[in-house]
This record gives sequence, C-alpha cells and structure tokens, in this order.
Amino acid sequence: MTFKKITSLTIAISFTVLLATGVLSFLEDYSRVTATLHTVFGLLFSIGIFFHLSTNFRPLKTYAKGKILSAVLIVALVFFTGAYFQTAPISTLMDYGTSLRANSEKELNLFEYEVMEMEMGKHTQLSIDLLRAQHYWHPQMAIWAEDTLGNYIETVYVSKATAQGLFFGGRSKENFKAFDEKGHAEHSYRRVNALPVWSHSRGVQYEDDLYVPPNGSPLPDGITGATFIDNFKLLSSIDSINQFNLRIEINVAFDDNEYYSEFDFPDDETFHNGTGQLGQPSIIFDAQIDLTDGKDYYLMELIGHGHHSGQTGEIYEDLSSLTTAKEIVERVVVGVKSN
Repeated sequence: MTFKKITSLTIAISFTVLLATGVLSFLEDYSRVTATLHTVFGLLFSIGIFFHLSTNFRPLKTYAKGKILSAVLIVALVFFTGAYFQTAPISTLMDYGTSLRANSEKELNLFEYEVMEMEMGKHTQLSIDLLRAQHYWHPQMAIWAEDTLGNYIETVYVSKATAQGLFFGGRSKENFKAFDEKGHAEHSYRRVNALPVWSHSRGVQYEDDLYVPPNGSPLPDGITGATFIDNFKLLSSIDSINQFNLRIEINVAFDDNEYYSEFDFPDDETFHNGTGQLGQPSIIFDAQIDLTDGKDYYLMELIGHGHHSGQTGEIYEDLSSLTTAKEIVERVVVGVKSN
C-alpha cells in the first residue's frame, strides 16, 4: 500500500510540474530552467507511470478489451497525425502560441551589453550603441554606409544567417537554432524580405536574379557576425569620407499584424513562401554624419520600412501599418572618430 501511495504522489507532483512548465513553454520565450524542469519531471513522471502500470496490469488488461481500446487508439492517432504533419487545428494552436510569444512585452535590460569588435584598421572609427525595446527578438540586421547621394559605400555588419543564406523551410520560433546550425541548405529558402533595402543598395545580383546572398556564396567573415540577442555595442571602421549616411536595417520574424498576416497579399508568392517567418517588414534607421561638424555622436532616426516581400529596395516613409515593429529599438547612437 505504501509503495502505491508513493507512486501515486510521484505521478501527481510530476504531472503538476509538467502542466505548469508546459503552459509556460507555450506562452513565454524559451527558458533553460523551464525546459530542464519539464525534462526532469517528465522522466520522473515516466518512472512513476511505469510502476503504476506494473502494479495495475491486470485491470488495465481488462480495460483494453473490446471497443474502448480501439476508440482510444484512434483518438491518439488523430492527435499524433495532427501534431506530426502540423494540420489544423493543432497548427493553428501552435501558431497562436508563437504569435503570443513574439508580441509579448519583454522586460528591458538597461545594463548588460554585448560588445563586438570588427574591422578597426580603417580611417573612420565607428561605435554603434543600440538599446533594444520591448519587441526586440533575434533580429536580422545590416549596417552599411552610403554617400550623400544614396550610393552604396560598404557594409559594416550583417547577420550571419543573411550573409550565409542559412534560412530553411519550416523554420519557427521553437526550432530556429536547430535549423540554422544545419551544415547544408537542403530545402532552403532565400529570405529576400528580411533586409531588402540593404541588399538592393549593395546591388549584387546573383544568378537567380535575387539580391540576397545564397548559401553557396557567403559574404566574407570580416563583416558578418552572430545575431545580437540583447543591447549591444558594435565597434568597427570604414574608409575615409567626410560626409556619409550610416544606415541600419532590422527585421524581426513572427511579428505579423492585421496589415501583414497570412490573409494579406494573397497574390504575393514571396510573402507566402512557407519559411514560417511571415510578419511586418524591416525598419530602417539613418544618421547623416559629417566629420567636419565637430560632433562625436549622432542619434539615428527611424526613417521608414522596407518592402513587405523584399521585391524592391525602396524605403517607405509611412509607418502607420507597423505596430510592434516600431517597438524593436529604443534608440541607436553612433559614435565617430577619425584617426
């Protein structure tokens, strides 16, 4: 009797923890603590169930007779098939959870910064200091310089996934790390909608007429880096030029809204190409820098957004259709210094 009590209590406690951590995993961003608790108590729950089955084998054998077992197996098969093949309504439920996590407000960390130092040997030293806002989440990003006439000069930084073409069909908020760590591009997609203003400004058109680097033609390591996941300070440099515009383009996936959703732009195949990253277009910040004006720092301004599916490099100044995309960045300050 004591053994049965221990088994029952173990199952009850494990189930409670599994329920709580499962709900947290559905509603909130990935947490290693939550995942660890869910895994450990899942193992404990499994052990408890094993002993429960061993001590109740005879009645269970009786229950399994007749049509009851068939009905239970059919229901289980339906749920398994829906989950494995991502069919409705299970896929709808998971998409809803993804949307909640992507659009949830996140506590801002004003004190911790990632610091990345890149090419520092050129004439004009740059420091790009970005403080994230509530909806900053694993963004794709490019930083580049243009002359005062809008001609591309050079790229300072671009996210590695964009630089190497490492985007895959079926990529989601839950599995993006595993997809990006793959060593090949099987079933890969070109995310032309991620950073279209930068890619068109750069002006390199590949054999398939797209401007985004493919997996087989990555950009050099000197201008690429891992995605910044928090506030950051990027240190780099560019060749000597007295007047130029420094621009940043940022795109966060899974942030669809009423203007950019699965129901919008039905004839735009690129917008609905199945990458699992459909959402609001990129946003662009700009600072007009003049090395002769005596300023050491410039506050970058939000000047517009890119094309929703990346078909052009145009900057659209009307931001009225954007919601959470306008809350990705709190502010960006650029420091400049000439050698």
